[in-house]
Amino acid sequence: MLWLAAAALAVVLAGIALARHASDYTRRTEAAFPPTGRFIDADGTRIHAREAGQDGAPRILLIHGASSNLLELWGPLADEFSPLHRVIAYDRPGMGYSTRIKRNGHAMAYQARCAAGVLEQTGSGPAIIVAHSLGSSVALRVALDYPHLVRGLVLVAPAANPFPQFKPAWWARLSATPILGGIFCNLIVPFFGPAMSGKSVANNFWPAPVPVNYQEQAGVPLIFRPVAFRASALDVCAANTEFGLQSPRYGDLLTPTVIITAEKDRIVSPKRHARALAVTLPAGELVIAPDTGHMPHRLRTDLVIAAIRRVNELTSAPAER
Repeated sequence: MLWLAAAALAVVLAGIALARHASDYTRRTEAAFPPTGRFIDADGTRIHAREAGQDGAPRILLIHGASSNLLELWGPLADEFSPLHRVIAYDRPGMGYSTRIKRNGHAMAYQARCAAGVLEQTGSGPAIIVAHSLGSSVALRVALDYPHLVRGLVLVAPAANPFPQFKPAWWARLSATPILGGIFCNLIVPFFGPAMSGKSVANNFWPAPVPVNYQEQAGVPLIFRPVAFRASALDVCAANTEFGLQSPRYGDLLTPTVIITAEKDRIVSPKRHARALAVTLPAGELVIAPDTGHMPHRLRTDLVIAAIRRVNELTSAPAER
């Protein structure tokens, strides 16, 4: 019996140590990557949003994907467009510094309402939405449900179509599990996640190398905070179902759209998502960014910039004569 008591004590002490480490990790990470914008109430959610550029200028909304935050798209795009545009980025619900509702926070309808709330409270007039990966599904849903807020779309390495054989990574499935997922995210992820992030980041950039200082520039350590990690996992595990609910409507979407993808991507299949979207969307155009994996916006920023300008031209009113 003594060995059972000793084992139980060891488990308890290990849990206490891991919980303390998680708290310390969260504190250190938030000190290193503090909020850089303001907070907006959207659909009962406290959304962290960052803005640059003149009030009243044409707007561009940036929507990041899974396991990320607003810095992902802000870094390569904000400085380029803020002189003549109002650039807005926000942390999707549960990630970065945004909160999240407790039930159905993964639903695209809810996430689109939050995005619409950001647009409604950061200016007037429709915006061009630039979205990466899973954020592209949110952008499409905004265009479907709130067309008056959207001028056009630029979708970078999008994830938006259902795939019957799709199976999230084991850690995402475990993180999304009730009770056990909370234990995993609160005790294990902050301890092991940062050390294992290098391989995950490399898979995103494959076949190209990871740019120097990318993790710091994109605030990658923020994702290993328990709440953020679990929120992202819940989004990923629900994605296939959510895609299935909205994808039948894509053919009705007349919003001018440019889709940017690599030939090969270890995270999201270009064939099942980007190429299929380009065929389905009546006003969709496809751009191939060679050897950029899942990160065209970081490796071929010039193509993303050109796509935004292309959509801007397509949606600008003709000059009066």
